[in-house]
Amino acid sequence: MRFAVLLLASFLAAPILSAQHTVPSGGQWLIERGDHPGTVELTVRYGEGRYSSNWSRDVPIGELMGLSAADMSGSGATVHFKIVRSAGTLTCEGWFDDGKGSGHFTYQPNPDFVAELAKRGINAPTAWEQFQMTMSGVGVDLVDELARQKYDRPTAAQLARMGTHGVDLEYVRDIGARGYHLEDAASLVRMRDHGVDAEFIASLDSAGYKNLSAEELVRVRDHGVDGDYIVEMKALGYASSDPEELVESRDHGVDPSYIKSLREAGYDHLSLQELRRARDHGVTRGFILRVKDRGYGKPSLDEVIRLRDRGLD
Repeated sequence: MRFAVLLLASFLAAPILSAQHTVPSGGQWLIERGDHPGTVELTVRYGEGRYSSNWSRDVPIGELMGLSAADMSGSGATVHFKIVRSAGTLTCEGWFDDGKGSGHFTYQPNPDFVAELAKRGINAPTAWEQFQMTMSGVGVDLVDELARQKYDRPTAAQLARMGTHGVDLEYVRDIGARGYHLEDAASLVRMRDHGVDAEFIASLDSAGYKNLSAEELVRVRDHGVDGDYIVEMKALGYASSDPEELVESRDHGVDPSYIKSLREAGYDHLSLQELRRARDHGVTRGFILRVKDRGYGKPSLDEVIRLRDRGLD
């Protein structure tokens, strides 16, 4: 399921809104065809001015209770449906034209949700936190999954934050299936924010990098060390057991194409440290060939770097 939460204003201003207890009683909805069969792209808009927000996500059509395929393919007919979540319900009305719809909704929190959280030892959410959990689909199923995977018990505020950052039931299950049980909700949020998902972890697993910490996963992701990079570097003989070695090389611009270019110039047994040093000093295949054309034969890498530093062109 494609997930995209557009936090244009009020999620970023959540502490302010929470302090003001400003929870919208309603707003606007828009629906278009989704990226996958059986889904629609649902956008919800609420708030005004600097506190206005858009929330957008592909959802299964089955989540729109009371809305049929015939309703969606109609032309101007009024529709009524509900989006029922554990934390609350959006009651919607509006119209469709050729698969695209729009209208307004009213929001109603679910008091039973607070009771269910209490049964699980979680404090009552604020009205704003409960609204956030309604919008992002955070429910007791997520709480139960966290408990099953032996995470620290989250607070209501942490659950709301998980939801607004895209840490949903599917994400927690996918990460858990890859062997990552991180104990605390903050690590899940950080990984999600940095684009660490099950697909990325799978690419690292297939390249032989397993059981990394949350911080290591985030760091390699941030620095562009993915499964493809690791596999290509291994194929060139750089199978470092330390991901930090590859992170440093990536940061210095040492990639497979650079290594191949130096090998074409006759330098084919350089260590990663030597490659990083050569890259830092601007040593390229073209420069090495010009050095050779000047009659230097095949100088050592140190000699090539000295020539480069002295401005030989």
